[in-house]
Order: sequence, then structure tokens, then C-alpha cells
Amino acid sequence: MRACEAAAARRPKAAVLSVAMCVACAIALGCSAQAASPSERGKALYERHCAVCHGADGQADTPVGRLLKPRPRNLADPVEMARLDIDRLYRSIKEGRPGTAMAGWKEQLTEPEIADLIDTIRELPSAAKAPPMSPEAVSLEDGRRIYERECASCHGRDGRADTKVAKVLDPPPPKFSDPVTMARLDDGRMYQAIYRGRPGTAMGGHGELLAPMEIVDVMRYLRTLARPLPDGMTPAQLDLRVGEQIYGQQCAACHGEKGDARTALGQQLMPRPRDFTRSEDMAALSDERLERSIRYGVSGTSMAPWEGVLNREDVQRVTLYIRRKFGHH
Repeated sequence: MRACEAAAARRPKAAVLSVAMCVACAIALGCSAQAASPSERGKALYERHCAVCHGADGQADTPVGRLLKPRPRNLADPVEMARLDIDRLYRSIKEGRPGTAMAGWKEQLTEPEIADLIDTIRELPSAAKAPPMSPEAVSLEDGRRIYERECASCHGRDGRADTKVAKVLDPPPPKFSDPVTMARLDDGRMYQAIYRGRPGTAMGGHGELLAPMEIVDVMRYLRTLARPLPDGMTPAQLDLRVGEQIYGQQCAACHGEKGDARTALGQQLMPRPRDFTRSEDMAALSDERLERSIRYGVSGTSMAPWEGVLNREDVQRVTLYIRRKFGHH
């Protein structure tokens, strides 16, 4: 009987203890849930995985960041972040960035954790406090930074291609300061050269390092490096100068500097290359037909198609040069 009474006396104490434990667990779980908000998770992940290189403030001014080449992205810079959309940020975190110290985190981070981390990066306060910039200003500034980081060692900071590296390269890098060179460098050709590189030259492709918009930014900046036309030169005279350059590089071996096709190579070809000095033949040859022959070649002759090597403007310029140089225009 006494044992039953003792057990009954203990029940309230056990119930109280059980309730207390439940309350403690609920409080603990509540605190845990509060600490594990997406914002807090993102900040914790950033501090654990990113701050050592990119810095707690995102400015990448850390002992490790200063040693890395290329430097880690400054996540607090509005120009840097203007070209870093969510999709690219996601892929950079998950897959890493080839050619940089940025490793992929897909084995360590879950998809929700990557999302939390992206939110934290995009909320870094330094970039938000920066003064606003126009889209044109952002594009040119981004292009300038990329150019000085990736291109200036060969092409020169001013585009003159007179650097120590450029002097040992064969063929030498193009001179972006030269208006004749830039007249030949159309947007399509420029984009492909930056994206894929130039076979047979030291120009490597940057398609894996730069987003399409960043390539466009570089292209826009390159246009600012071209010097004005020489005194007295009109745009029409520039076209003629470019046509002369193309003719010398691509046509003179067969058609000759004098246009009469009396070259060592021209004399071996059957049928012979066109003689541009023959007035009657050239008078019967329209500009449209001449341009078509240059672009698509001439069947049954050694005249190969230059489509893809020369753009439409190049073809028009070399046609103009042929007419003016050999007296048929």
C-alpha cells in the first residue's frame, strides 16, 4: 500500500518533468528554426566558404585574394555585379570557373544552400551604396577592365600593340589604335575572335571566361581605342586604303601588283587569272558581278570563294580599289 502511495506521489513530478522537457525542446527547436532562416544560412555559408577569397564585405581584398591570378570577383562592385546575373552566379558556384581559383561546390552544397548563398551575395551592402551608372558607362568600364586584364599585355593599354610580348609574336597582334585595322574589324569578326580565338596566332578564345555581354563590352571599348582618321583622309579614302591593303594581302599573288596577272603563280594557272588592265573586259564586268566572283569564286577557275574570309564591306572596298587602281572607275 505504501509502495502504491509512493508511486502516486511521484507521478506529478514525472509529469512536470516531462512537460518541462517538451517545453525545452520546443524552445530549442524554435531557436534552431529561427537561426536557420534562409538569410542566416546564406550568411553562414558565405563566411564559411567564400569570405576567405572574396572578403567578408565582398571586395576580394584579402590576403588570399591578393595572391590569386586572376583576382577573385569583387562582389561589392556594381560594374562587376552588373554582368553577373543569377544564372551565371548559380553556375559559377555549382561548377566553378575554368582558368580561375573558383572551384565548383556542387558536391558540398545542396540546391537550396546555393540559392541562399546567391541571395546573400546579391544583398552585399557595398554595391547598393555605389552611385548609379548609366548602361553605357557600365559597359565601357567593364570593357576597359577586361581589356586591361586580358588583352593589354599583347595589344597594349592604348591599343598600339607595341608591348614586349607583342614584339616577339608572329604574326603580331592587331593594332586597335589604327583606324585602317579597325575598319576591317567588323563586329561579327571581332566577337568570334574574342570568343573562339584566332587559329595560327597567339590569340586564345575567351568564351569560357567571359559572358556574351562581357565580350560585347570589350568590343565597345576596343572601338574607343581607334585614333581619328589622319588629317585630310575622308571615309571614302579610308575605304580605298583598306581595299589596297586587302588586295596586297589576298589578290596580288595571282593578279599582280599591276593587275595584269603576270606573276609567277598567275602564269602557272589555267585559265589565267583575270587581267584587270584589260579595259574592254573590265568595262563589261559590273561591280555586282565582280563582287560576286570575289565572294563565291568562279567555277572552273582557280578563283576561290572568299566568303567567310572577307566580309561584305571588305569585298566592296577591294572592288573599289581594283576599279580606281587600274583605271576603270
